[in-house]
This record gives sequence, C-alpha cells and structure tokens, in this order.
Amino acid sequence: MESGDDNDIFEEEGVDIPEPEKKTTVRSEPKSESGTLLNHLNITVSDPEKRTKPSGIKMQETFVVYLIETTPKVAESSVEKEVTSLWRRYSEFELLRNYLVVIYSAVIVPPLPEKRANFIWNKIASSDTFDVEFLERRRYGLESFLHRIAGHRKLGRDKIVKNFLIKEEGWREELMATGYQAKSDSWLKKMNASLRIRAPVLRYEQLKCYANSLQTNATALLKVRAKLAERVYGM
Repeated sequence: MESGDDNDIFEEEGVDIPEPEKKTTVRSEPKSESGTLLNHLNITVSDPEKRTKPSGIKMQETFVVYLIETTPKVAESSVEKEVTSLWRRYSEFELLRNYLVVIYSAVIVPPLPEKRANFIWNKIASSDTFDVEFLERRRYGLESFLHRIAGHRKLGRDKIVKNFLIKEEGWREELMATGYQAKSDSWLKKMNASLRIRAPVLRYEQLKCYANSLQTNATALLKVRAKLAERVYGM
C-alpha cells in the first residue's frame, strides 16, 4: 500500500495528520569586532626630508624627518575620522619604542631599522646617514615598525601610540608625563640584580669568546671581499 492510500485511511477515520515541520536554517551573522588599530587606519611613512635647526652658539643640528599619514579605512571609523599627516624624527620613533618596552615588558616589541649603516660591503655602499638609498631602507623599516605596532591588539590600543600617529604637538610632553623613564630605571636595576652572577659559567665564557672572534673574522673577511671587488670589477 502506498503512502498516499495510508493518508486517505487516516482522513476517513478523522485523524489529523500533523504536517512535518520545516527546518529553517538561520545564518549566523559574523561578530563585529573592533579589531586592531591597523584595521581602522591606513598608515604610511614617506618623504624623508633633511632639516637643519640651531642647536647652540654658531652650531646647527642636521636631521631627517619622515611624513606619517593616516587615512581611515571606513567613513565612520571609531578611531579617527579625518586624514592626518605629521612629521616625526627617528629619535621620536626611539622614544616610542623605549616607552613600549618598559610599559609592556611581557610583549615582544618590534625592532626599529638601524640608525646608521653598520656594515659597508663595498665602496659604492655609503655610510652617510643622509644617503638616499639608506634613507629609503630606513623609511620602509619605520613603516613596517608602525604597522606591526598598530596590528598588535595590546600595543595598538595604547593612547601614546595613537597620538604618535595623529598628534604632532604635545606628544612628547604627554609621553614624559607617563613617568616611564623612572619605571625603566627601576626595571633595569632589578634585571641587573637578578642577572648578576658571582662565578661565571665556563661554557658561556667560551661561547662569548668564540662569538667575538667570529665577528672579528667576519669583519676582516668583508674587508677583503670589498678590496677584491674593487680590484676585479672596479667597484
């Protein structure tokens, strides 16, 4: 007997047959997250510019500043609603990193690019800190540093970090008001006390001597390489 005939029999007996329930699929909406600072802002570092200012009697200080531009990724950003641009020196990047290292001692703070060229591979490579190629490498490194800071869920929420990007005047005073330098001195004293060893371990001393010797030999090898490149290729 077919299912249709079964239903007819139940209808004749006056039995109500409940309709099968239709399963409705509820689509779960993605949870809205505030995310990191980098989710809200486009951050660029560009246009390294050489500047000079008086630093004493008949003396001038020459330095390089970098243009930091922040643009909101959405029209109604909860972080910043306007395009901002300001100039920062390398030393201000150093201040920001030192602050983060002290305040967030449990977090690995990204490194900064080198302040000056430490290794010269050949005569073409310049040790001048105002060299165009060197400034471009440093600019890229500073931009990467800010991206990694802003992309961190803890570091990116810090008020000092945000104001570093959007507040040109008064940022340094605001940073000093946190008293991070006193905390840094206290932290260093504790670290020195905990790391002080009465009797150095022989194995570690041997490794230290080996590392120093390796660095000396590698430096000498690079100098020989530079001389050979100059002689053979005229570099």
